[in-house]
Amino acid sequence: MKRQVTLSMMLLLCTTVAWCQSLSAEFMAGDKNYWHQYSGSVRFGQSKFGLFFTSSQHLLYEESAKNEVMSQLYATYPLNSFLTIAAGTFYATKPGISPSLSAQFRFKNNNLRGIIAPRVDVKNRGSVEIMSSMEYTPPITPLIGFYSRLQLMSNYGPYHHNRSYQNIRMGLQVKHATFGFALNVDERGAEKATMHNWGGFVRLVI
Repeated sequence: MKRQVTLSMMLLLCTTVAWCQSLSAEFMAGDKNYWHQYSGSVRFGQSKFGLFFTSSQHLLYEESAKNEVMSQLYATYPLNSFLTIAAGTFYATKPGISPSLSAQFRFKNNNLRGIIAPRVDVKNRGSVEIMSSMEYTPPITPLIGFYSRLQLMSNYGPYHHNRSYQNIRMGLQVKHATFGFALNVDERGAEKATMHNWGGFVRLVI
């Protein structure tokens, strides 16, 4: 059953990618694991309704370690330039799949932009989480810019902390490509066992 759910979500994501009007892909090779993430969105013609997806995967170098997958897919509706509401599905390796409601608060000021996105599982004993991301991208020359990003997430279930992360990126941006230094800090479980993953990243935006 889990394999069928995962394959169905992958097929849905592939279909969404084919129609995407905005798509980003990021790859990180670190000392503890390899990590990648894809995000995209599409608007249906003149309608305000659209789709948004994001998916990431941790591939741990240790053979005994369990790899992790996260995928989210939402139907979206912007209420204004600041707030978008969303409903869809959330999947992660350990908790599995569940219906999900989310909101996206976006802001932009010159070279600074950010998003705050709370989310809740729509099921008994589900989890709640909040993700936030801030990018600062001032130009260095007409062709090259400085790129920095701080991305944070915390997820709590009905009884204890489930998962948190703090992702830091710093590097150079050349047109649609960005590359540089990366640090992922992952905290898991009620005890918040912490893993630091240092490395480099490449990000492409279409």
